[in-house]
Amino acid sequence: MPPHEPRVALVTGCGKADGIGQAIARNLAAKEISVVVADRQAAGIPNHAQAARDQHSDWQGVDALAQQIQDAGGRALAVLGDISEPEDADRLIAEAADFGGRLDILVNNAAAPQGLDRQDIEEIPLELWDQQMQVNLRGTYLMSRAAVHVMRRQRYGRIVNISSMAGVDAAPHSTAYSASKAGVLGLTRSLAMDVGPWGVTVNAVCPGLIGTSRAFLRQNPADLDVDSYLASRGRKIPVGRVGTSEDVAAAVSYLSSEQVGYVTAQTLIVDGGGLTPFPSPSLTSKRRRSGPTITAVR
Repeated sequence: MPPHEPRVALVTGCGKADGIGQAIARNLAAKEISVVVADRQAAGIPNHAQAARDQHSDWQGVDALAQQIQDAGGRALAVLGDISEPEDADRLIAEAADFGGRLDILVNNAAAPQGLDRQDIEEIPLELWDQQMQVNLRGTYLMSRAAVHVMRRQRYGRIVNISSMAGVDAAPHSTAYSASKAGVLGLTRSLAMDVGPWGVTVNAVCPGLIGTSRAFLRQNPADLDVDSYLASRGRKIPVGRVGTSEDVAAAVSYLSSEQVGYVTAQTLIVDGGGLTPFPSPSLTSKRRRSGPTITAVR
């Protein structure tokens, strides 16, 4: 049975001002759900293209997000922790449960920073492979494991894992990221079977191209006309535009609602109809350094 008390949600990966996490948190808070917003550091871990400069110098990360939710009449708490560490994962779940007296929704949104891992398999340092697996897959597992302990006791819960279309479709120069996100889908389906009898559902959302800072893994936004770049890529998508963080937040809101208790072990794709073009190298020497010929593939 759904809870009668005000619901409580924990959303990871909320530190970036334009990220999917902050949009999910705002969407849930607007539905009078108490929200705990988390990240490893206050403003999130920058992707490689962002690391050389401060993207949002006046943005205070999860602290600012929590304050903005409170200013809008909601209830929010900011917490910090590394989801790939068991002690931190357990602590984050405990802090969320203490904040509202229960934990109804867990959104595993946090993902490892990207950039240098987006190369040919022979060029990816082992530590970057490990980082993707540690955060994206191990972190989702650890957070879910800790949340299940609370949700089974309540006999109610919603777990929503943010995967990626890279875990569904073939994506070149993405072996580490794609493998980690495909693993999240397998975890989602299996976990749903384990916890279904306790009234806990587990589902995944797979975003396609979303117009956040993660869309610029090979470009530096400082040297790019961002609007033109996104508009150009959006014209190749059936709906005619790239996705927004709010598009993903709406999907999460649906899967985390009280009414969606008969949907579990499912993957909800949010990609504007598919056919998102991935830049693919043509058949050339893998050692060529001058850059691959770009072709559009599904």
